[in-house]
Amino acid sequence: MSLANAKKVLVVHFSQTGQLSRVLASLLGPLETDPGIQVVQEYLEPERPFPFPWPLVRFFDVFPECVHLDPPPLKPVAVDPDTDFDLIIIGYQPWFLSPSLPITAFMVLPEARRLMEGRPVVTTIACRNMWLKAQEAMKRMIADNGGRLIDNVVLVDQGSPAATFVTTPRWLLTGRKDRFLGIFPEAGVSERDIRAVKACGERLREALKGDSVAAGKPVLEGVAPTRVDRRYIVAEKMGWRSFRIWGALIRTLGPPGSALRVPLLLIYALFLATAILTVVPLSILVRRILELSPTYRRHLDVKAAHYAEPYGQSSD
Repeated sequence: MSLANAKKVLVVHFSQTGQLSRVLASLLGPLETDPGIQVVQEYLEPERPFPFPWPLVRFFDVFPECVHLDPPPLKPVAVDPDTDFDLIIIGYQPWFLSPSLPITAFMVLPEARRLMEGRPVVTTIACRNMWLKAQEAMKRMIADNGGRLIDNVVLVDQGSPAATFVTTPRWLLTGRKDRFLGIFPEAGVSERDIRAVKACGERLREALKGDSVAAGKPVLEGVAPTRVDRRYIVAEKMGWRSFRIWGALIRTLGPPGSALRVPLLLIYALFLATAILTVVPLSILVRRILELSPTYRRHLDVKAAHYAEPYGQSSD
């Protein structure tokens, strides 16, 4: 098949640690080896790069703008915004229960609307465990750009919530993701899960050859590892509200990088660690108690179904 007749797929992504790039490489493998599919990758580059590993203050200094969807400028995108793509894949990480700043920066570009309008979109997420509020923001931005979200692929870090509370910050702040103290697993998404996402690419390849993608229908149901963990529904709602309040307060002290923000950022870092250790477990316990009520269970079922859109499964 000639390139003129090939199905065109645009992949927009930003990977702070490189993990998401590896997830996308696994997902895209079946598409890139198919001569009937042309894959175009757009790797986003902020004008001021984000460091990795993160210095502690810089890490927390991005959160006010993250939650208020106020991103820094990007370097110009290379892709022609008038290209007629058959599918757009957006790969992102949640930062502070919101899309990462480079992804938000792309989503508000005029070029994003020209690329997305009327086209099917698949989101791909790699994160610690909380992605519901970030995906809600992505749903709104995709809709605002005229896109149609048809699938969502979510990979979460290996290990229990207690373990990842240690392994993920250690990785982000030091760059070390190896096993720790003989009891903590390697940080990040497991290699098995990264390899397994290739099945999503195989399904997308077949769907592109048919009419499912063009029709805007979900094609990865039953294949995508997307689960709404009901334990985090209330915790994310509480955390997001806290981020919004604290973020607005910190923003009154100056722009990112302002020395005036540093003391309050450090206070908030201590507050956040305390909240994760106390409020999140408490919210899970409260949920367990409330679920004794059939009315609350139905309420939680409705919320889980909403977060799972365009499809998905919930887990206890």
